[in-house]
Amino acid sequence: MKRFFNQVAAILLCATAFTVFSCEDDISDVGSGLIDNGSIADVTYVDVVSYNTNNDSIRSDEFVLQSASLGVFEEPVFGRTKAKFITQARLNQFNPNFGANAEMDSVILSIPVFYQNKEADIEIDTTYLYLGENETPTDTATIRISRTYKLDSIYGQTNATMNLQVREVAQYLYSMDSTYYSNPAIASCQGCPNINEIEVFPNVLGVTEIKNKITTHQVKKKNASGDAPPVAIQVKLDKDYFKQKFIDNQNSSDLNDNSAFIRNFFRGIELSVQENQGFIFNFNPTSPHFNLTMYYHYDNPEEGDDTHLDDTFALNFSSFWGGGYNVQLSQFEHANRSSQFVNAYTNPNTTTGDSRIYLAGMDGTKAVIKLNQEQLSEIRNNVLNNDWAIVGAELNLHIDDSYNLKTPPFLFAWNQYKDGNNWKNINFTDVSEFFNSYPLAVQFNPQYDYSDNPKTYTIRITDYVKSIVERNEVYEDGSVILSMGNFLLSPNNAYSTVVSDTNPFYNNRAFNPYRVVLHGNNSEEEDKKLRLKIYYTKK
Repeated sequence: MKRFFNQVAAILLCATAFTVFSCEDDISDVGSGLIDNGSIADVTYVDVVSYNTNNDSIRSDEFVLQSASLGVFEEPVFGRTKAKFITQARLNQFNPNFGANAEMDSVILSIPVFYQNKEADIEIDTTYLYLGENETPTDTATIRISRTYKLDSIYGQTNATMNLQVREVAQYLYSMDSTYYSNPAIASCQGCPNINEIEVFPNVLGVTEIKNKITTHQVKKKNASGDAPPVAIQVKLDKDYFKQKFIDNQNSSDLNDNSAFIRNFFRGIELSVQENQGFIFNFNPTSPHFNLTMYYHYDNPEEGDDTHLDDTFALNFSSFWGGGYNVQLSQFEHANRSSQFVNAYTNPNTTTGDSRIYLAGMDGTKAVIKLNQEQLSEIRNNVLNNDWAIVGAELNLHIDDSYNLKTPPFLFAWNQYKDGNNWKNINFTDVSEFFNSYPLAVQFNPQYDYSDNPKTYTIRITDYVKSIVERNEVYEDGSVILSMGNFLLSPNNAYSTVVSDTNPFYNNRAFNPYRVVLHGNNSEEEDKKLRLKIYYTKK
């Protein structure tokens, strides 16, 4: 990630300012165009109150699923999370004619996965086919290339083996106008029918074993060109079921258009795992290689020719991010949560704050951070009367690494306040306006530095603080809401800008498996207590 400022040496001259600590410090990485490189800013701290809260469900449909998760993982603090995925399917062609005496040969579900693509991470094995003993291969010899890839975006017990299973959805999934959430037991809105409780048929259409590696096979002439096949999990489905469903019903009017097809004929599939321990991995539901292909043969219509002809019939799962219209959603089952985690969000100390903050992806856990308003008022007074200029403001969040959890790459936050009788949740202006470019010049929530491993995250809310102490804006009962994950980035701008400048719920929590425990404002470790750090200069 780019940095705006070079490191500046700190000058350790400290003084006391009102009720908070103040000292000179460097302002490296604070922001662009605030003050000249090499300048020195004073530092003051504002106390906060931080505690956990939890929503039972998060939005998890196609509008936020740039990626999707499958699998299960359990550890002692956050417990077990089990992820399943549901999608509609649509016809690629209407009014199929499978031909005379058609028989299904195989049905393959292809699930594209993320993988490590460095040359050293890919194992390649080449075998000659149809080669006689002592025969020297030529350039036209037939070869089979097997490529073994390591799964990327994998979290948990990565050496485990799981069984992925496929079932058919038993009810209509409506349209992309509907909003789906991650908890099947809770309706999307108060008084609404619970569309999140989705029925599936009990019979399993196919099962395949999932490990931390995947192997693809390609058969071709040695001298022939051609791309490697897509890296995808291949699930063999029940060919007899699909023959009965499709070939035997080729004259059904439900195969004439997708509207009837998704309502009455084939409503979609559910992907899940059997096990209660293993790992969670991400796959790509937006890829055109995410599909279901039926391979079949039928009688040659040429008179006197008793051979068979081969053909395919495919269903697509293309959805919002792939330019399609299929409804997709992820759902999560949570169990065996530790008492300290549950107590953190069911019995938070909203008055003086808690010692720890618990954040997890794939659920609604969040932290509420309230800034000390009296201390902000004193800073406002210094801005008005003592020529202070705010040049930076940040929350430094320290990891409690005693739990040995895999370190998440990002945390993010948003602004919550009361607007009349309603609560408003909106992105901080610092995300897009104040520092102009995201994420190529990340300043608001920089990615965790794995090389230095500082055990610390930073959330920069400079413009937010300036709006309070310099522009006198008021956020009634305002809070900084901290969550696991990051903003969704727009593919239309090469993933260099956020999808929404204002809406914080366009985020990746629905496919983010990470968990973290942070020190709160009431931590017993003084140097790790959560506070707001403010940089200022005097005009």
